[in-house]
Amino acid sequence: MSDLQHQVCADRIELSAHFLKAADKSLRTRPAQYRTAVSRYYYSMYHAARAVVYFAHGGDDHEKHSVLPTKLPADFPSSSYWQNELKDARLNRNSADYDPYPGAQAHWKGLANALSSTAPNFLQLATSYLKQKGCAHV
Repeated sequence: MSDLQHQVCADRIELSAHFLKAADKSLRTRPAQYRTAVSRYYYSMYHAARAVVYFAHGGDDHEKHSVLPTKLPADFPSSSYWQNELKDARLNRNSADYDPYPGAQAHWKGLANALSSTAPNFLQLATSYLKQKGCAHV
């Protein structure tokens, strides 16, 4: 894998961190923006997954949202667990972005709060995985 490909992985991790900060900020805003937070937490996870998949598959990041989780490498820690977490986060993001129901903030608050720990855990795991595999720029 070329140095440029290593940099692409690092840039994806950086973008993931950007979305994570945006999601956290959405939770701190008053009133909190729970739907926005759900969406941004998903995109944090999505870009971290793209970095891992890109590295594992030699430059193909399988960017399609429904395909990406299935391409996490078998040696990624708790791979099947994270495949399901990514799939669920995507479904919740779709609902948060496109569905008017449920309208109750409590529903979105619960999802956002759950993702507020899931997304940073996934980003940390993805970063550690890339470092362990020799990604030069993370």
